[in-house]
Amino acid sequence: MGVLSDPGLPNDAMVSGEQQVVWHNGTGEEAVFREVHFTASPPQAGLVYRVCFKAYEPTNQNNTDTFCVTISVAAPVPSFDLNLTAPNGAVMEVGVGCPVRLKLVVADAGGSGYCVDVRSGKFDGSMVVPPMGQLMHVSSTAAPMIGTHDGCAANEFELAWYPQKGQEPHDYEYCVHARDTLCDGLACEQRGVERCYHVRVVKCRYCLGTGETIMHAAARYHTDWLQLWGANTHIRNPDSVPSWSELVLGPTYTVQTGDTLQGISSRFGTTLGAILEANADIEVVDNQGLIVPGDKLCLLPYVCWDDSILSSAAGAHTPREAPPRVEF
Repeated sequence: MGVLSDPGLPNDAMVSGEQQVVWHNGTGEEAVFREVHFTASPPQAGLVYRVCFKAYEPTNQNNTDTFCVTISVAAPVPSFDLNLTAPNGAVMEVGVGCPVRLKLVVADAGGSGYCVDVRSGKFDGSMVVPPMGQLMHVSSTAAPMIGTHDGCAANEFELAWYPQKGQEPHDYEYCVHARDTLCDGLACEQRGVERCYHVRVVKCRYCLGTGETIMHAAARYHTDWLQLWGANTHIRNPDSVPSWSELVLGPTYTVQTGDTLQGISSRFGTTLGAILEANADIEVVDNQGLIVPGDKLCLLPYVCWDDSILSSAAGAHTPREAPPRVEF
């Protein structure tokens, strides 16, 4: 018995030598068998092989029979679990410091138990997770291993981002992609799948981090806690505000024709420096903020005034500093 050269054997496959056994059927007849040993390698995923054997009688080689088998190497099918994963194209609107936490569950939809990973960005490397964002592995669910197979049922990841001061008001679109752990090169993109999300970081909203109070938020935006308490009428006790509560920093004003930052600051009882502090998108040229009609300004009117604030309101202001880093 031999292996037909057409179609032949898969790469790295081996065939044992002939072995004879006696049938235990009382006739004493002998049979010949050969074994095919084949362990597919990652590049062979998705390929189909056909192996044919030809048996013949040694004393009469015209008396033959052919037997063929088909070997299909299952390919991974990376997939997001639609029931457990944030929907593709989801749009969220959050304030500074407010949590954006997305659950991502991936698995091999082909049912073969291949392990699937999640990476930041698209396959071409664009639209990665924003600065300070993290893509973290949370847990894995195992599946029975077959031979050298991975044995993965599902992997859970979390995409967490807490927008920082200075990242508002901006729209961020970022993506992740699922890929099997065996792929290489173009196969990763051909078998993989992407998910993208849109986050709008808005002005005048801020979430208290762990251990933060209204006074911390007031210090961060160079205002006073009474002003913040007054802007959030739903808060009964300013000394007992839960972590991750979202605060309104102040009113939003739409710039009108003829408005200047100095005039707006005087009209609303704030300072030029405070306006620049709360509006990171204002371009400053020659120490002057540039605004145009239609711009939206976040205003933090002072409740408690002192001489330094009056001096600032008269014209002086401190250039905006780089936003501090907040650890969560």
